[in-house]
Amino acid sequence: MDAVILQALENIRCGFLDVFFSIFTLLGEEMVVAGIIAVIYICFKKSLGERAIVTVLSASCLTTGIKSAVQRPRPYVAGDVEKVDNFLTEGLDETMSFPSGHATASSGFFATLAFSVKKLTYILLCVLFVLLVAFSRLYLGVHYPSDVLTGLLIGTGMAIIWHFIYKGAYRARLYIYLGVAIAACAVLFIPSMQTKSMYEMAAIALATAIGLLIEEKCVRFDDADRWWKRGVRLLVMAIVAAVPYLLLSLLPEQILWFKFLQYFVTIFAAITLVPLLIKKLRI
Repeated sequence: MDAVILQALENIRCGFLDVFFSIFTLLGEEMVVAGIIAVIYICFKKSLGERAIVTVLSASCLTTGIKSAVQRPRPYVAGDVEKVDNFLTEGLDETMSFPSGHATASSGFFATLAFSVKKLTYILLCVLFVLLVAFSRLYLGVHYPSDVLTGLLIGTGMAIIWHFIYKGAYRARLYIYLGVAIAACAVLFIPSMQTKSMYEMAAIALATAIGLLIEEKCVRFDDADRWWKRGVRLLVMAIVAAVPYLLLSLLPEQILWFKFLQYFVTIFAAITLVPLLIKKLRI
């Protein structure tokens, strides 16, 4: 059934739809979603940003772990369908199809947003956006329907779990998230789980877990109340993140622990030093 659905979608492809669904795939990229969350956390509403961070990264850790363990070939690799060729479908890991990371990240983020906003119009827009992101992965031929459905279940399910954690165990929330991050790091010692994606995700989860705890215990920066402050914060965050990322990119990529170090230091600097600078500089 998976292949039949993809082949049916292949028959409706055209130039307009190629561009249309490529846009939604781009907006659903895990790094794009992460960037949006970082901007919310630093520049707009810290509480919502924090909740989105722990939700999306918890879901993405689980998805990446399953991907690494299962290593399902993508549909175009299996010969079930031809993919739409563009820069968004090039260089994909050909054996990391199940579940869909795009579906996981977008559903986790927008479900968290829906829980926070609680307005029907916005909730419907969130649902529509997630469905378009998920459908774009099928249209482009890079995921099976079962990949996308599982990603949606993981992302939405994790948002529900964290919704109840924030309501019933608020003081313990960051320690629970730290436990998730430690578990993600622990699986790196399992040979079958030692993929580049898993190293990167584990590093990001651990860095954010430690950084959020430090911020809550030692920094406690306030939300920006002026647009110029938001602009300055965004610039500071970009600089603080770019410096360690570029410097550590000089390390050999084939050693995955170096990749872990690059992502850990970059995210830790951004989530720890930026709030501290915000507090000290009063921006």
